[in-house]
Amino acid sequence: MKSMFFDRSKDFFEILYHGKEEWANFYFEYVKNAPHAFDAYHKALNVDRDKIEERVLTFERRYLDKCYQSISQLAPYEYDGARLVVEHARKEGWDLSKFRVYVVGALDFEPMYVLNNSELFVDVLSLFRFGFSKLPELIAEKLDSLF
Repeated sequence: MKSMFFDRSKDFFEILYHGKEEWANFYFEYVKNAPHAFDAYHKALNVDRDKIEERVLTFERRYLDKCYQSISQLAPYEYDGARLVVEHARKEGWDLSKFRVYVVGALDFEPMYVLNNSELFVDVLSLFRFGFSKLPELIAEKLDSLF
């Protein structure tokens, strides 16, 4: 079930090993892990390279540290979210093999975006503000909006 979830959030927190002046460069390297998803995300936000760099430089190290220290608490909610996706797929007669949920560190605008009819994009930085426990609820809302 969890293979539909591509969790690259922990990779994002390697940003903390760099000085803040290097964070934008790190981010542009990091997004290469899922270029299709990040391209769609950046397009949905209507941000270019300069706006992305500006946004990344607004991040606060203390907040990133807190989020990173809590990231292990996300796993059970990913599992619950995956179960919801499977239930929806069965109910709607939908090909589950094509559905993906990207769980990543991103630009901290909203916790979740619909990239297309078969892909969701979860930003753990924003989700942390809402509470990781909200993940299944957010997935259910987005799934309902797809049908």
